Amino acid sequence: MKLHSLTIALVSALSLSSISSVANACTRVLWETKDQGTFVARTMDWSESTQPTLVNYPQGSEYSTHLSKLNNVNAKYAVTGITAYGIIVDGINSQGLSGNVLYDGGMDLGKADPQQKAGAITYLRHLLSQYKNVNELVAAIKDNAPIEELIKGIPVRIALHISFQDPTGDSAIIEWRDGKPQIWHGKQYTVLTNQPGYEQHLANVNRSQRGWGEQAQQWSQTNLGTGGNANPEDRFIHTTYFSKHLKEPSSLTNGILKLDSTMFRIPHDAPNRPINGKMAGYATEYSINTHLQSGETFIRYQWGDTYTQFNYDVKAIQQSQKMIKFNIVNNELAGDITQKIIASGK
Repeated sequence: MKLHSLTIALVSALSLSSISSVANACTRVLWETKDQGTFVARTMDWSESTQPTLVNYPQGSEYSTHLSKLNNVNAKYAVTGITAYGIIVDGINSQGLSGNVLYDGGMDLGKADPQQKAGAITYLRHLLSQYKNVNELVAAIKDNAPIEELIKGIPVRIALHISFQDPTGDSAIIEWRDGKPQIWHGKQYTVLTNQPGYEQHLANVNRSQRGWGEQAQQWSQTNLGTGGNANPEDRFIHTTYFSKHLKEPSSLTNGILKLDSTMFRIPHDAPNRPINGKMAGYATEYSINTHLQSGETFIRYQWGDTYTQFNYDVKAIQQSQKMIKFNIVNNELAGDITQKIIASGK
């Protein structure tokens, strides 16, 4: 783990988290189709490589609900995911419930509850390990917030919010304010970016879409009503607008590529904001696109000297019942790499 560069990136972002455009960003979008199932896609946008790996934790495997490793439990469901610096930030379990961690500078976990054993950074893996669908998950967490966790070598909190979705198209957005979870639960909550709070994003869309006119009359000159370019509020509006124009896909692959095209990717070398008199940048490191019914997943990786696209079958990986940690930053990865991933496990 490159602690020095990671610490610099996080301290820079978190110390200025009140500014709406931060040094890291991501976009998530969900699409329930009529005949081809449910798709979810997300980007990972950051200021350096997050050293991602693909991991698989079998059903029944033991894990800790906190980085302190003081509260070990067994997973009810297998979990497959992509990590950032060793922590799952995007995953799906063996029931088809999936989740995505995105940065949220407004996160407020409140005063630590001594009865709460789950940590904020490891929360995604924990919830995917224990719950089978969005309804069950929302009912279980509606009254409690996880507690703060710190990664060794990083003297600041990592602020986040989480989106969840399952094969029925059900969705939940979870943020924490004043020590309590704020939950938007329903199929209509298809887009997530970063701060400000989700309520503000919904208000922005309601305001902007008044100028869009009837959908059948919208065209390439429709003014979306955004005021910047890659900041979270504008990306939320951008993705909402284009995802509403998606037409029924002709196949699973067609659905993957259509949904993938709606997300705003941060260009490499894009100026973000000045920090200590120097312009800081960030970019999209990779995108993940998953079909929740089949578990078929496509990743496009694009950082440094690595530029590749590959896919894998989550269900086959989980059925292997292997513990897996597989490096995905590799130019030799292309096409279906399911068997290569399984062969790497123990």
